[in-house]
Amino acid sequence: MFTPNALTRTALAARDRSVDWLLKHIGPDGRPADCETRTGWSRLGWGLAVAGEPAAASAVVHWAAKNRIAANGDYLPGYMEGQGYIAQYANYWLGTFVVSAWMAGSYDIALRSMDYLASQQDPVHGGLPTRLGSGNHPAGICDILSTAQVGLSALITGQLDVADKAYEWLDGLLAAQPSNTTFHMFRQGDAVWRTPDPAFAWAAIVPFDQPRQAFYGPAMAAVFLARYAHIRHRPEAIAIARGFLAYNVNGTQAQFTDIDSVQACKFGWAVGVMHQADPDGGWGEWLAPMTQWFIDRQAPEGWWGPSRFADADPTCADKLVKTSEHLMEITALIAALGARACEQDRQAKSDRPMA
Repeated sequence: MFTPNALTRTALAARDRSVDWLLKHIGPDGRPADCETRTGWSRLGWGLAVAGEPAAASAVVHWAAKNRIAANGDYLPGYMEGQGYIAQYANYWLGTFVVSAWMAGSYDIALRSMDYLASQQDPVHGGLPTRLGSGNHPAGICDILSTAQVGLSALITGQLDVADKAYEWLDGLLAAQPSNTTFHMFRQGDAVWRTPDPAFAWAAIVPFDQPRQAFYGPAMAAVFLARYAHIRHRPEAIAIARGFLAYNVNGTQAQFTDIDSVQACKFGWAVGVMHQADPDGGWGEWLAPMTQWFIDRQAPEGWWGPSRFADADPTCADKLVKTSEHLMEITALIAALGARACEQDRQAKSDRPMA
């Protein structure tokens, strides 16, 4: 009989608390709480599905398809006003909704939005554009979050041509980085975007040697690349993923020790995925501390919130965004912890002297 170790049991309890909190904030028709104030439900179906709540996941997806998704698969207009971060990265968030719908078994809904995202992909370089809106912004700006997430969504839904283009864009982004400590999250054509508008600078140019930065971009790329390496039989993608994660690994320890920051959450997800995709990469040593990282940041009620240094009083919608994300991420770590326990047991048996 398989018995999880103490850390895994604690992580499972944290997962279950988050599921209970989410279920209390979803109506009987699948309507998420606070949905009129923020578009924070896109990943909700994904988190619920991987945590074993397919009925709730399906209800949320069908509510969204009826009330928030247009006939062409994009978001309906009018629900992102005042939500700069959501609106600018709309392709990223829509990519998470694709996974939510697919995981809930709503393949038609997922593919409709995936087809829309495919139509938005840069046909030359393969990136997904950032929706910068009005202002004096150059054309053709694409970002790591949108491109890697849409690439992952493409892998999951079988649109491998879209995934191939995303892979090429990410490979080019890493190659174009001018520094080993400061990471540029955007590309314009072949080059990184070095002069973003001040409004986007914090999320565009990330000094990994300083605390309280946007540490999540390289890890999002690594998750996609790890999956891409296996599905497309491209082992070289693992080396690229390692290159992205080197920014986190070699960056400030404040990513992991600052209790008021959740900017390294995707590194935890990437560690779980990379441990299984890259077993010789040393990722197993990160599993326990990153699992504890999530546990330490969960509220007693079961929700997770945004970084407290940026938002000390999160709304219900803010909590929905982060709880559905962290639920999915800690579940990936739980799976990796199970794989590691199996590996360690096998190693212990092989080390025993022959009778």
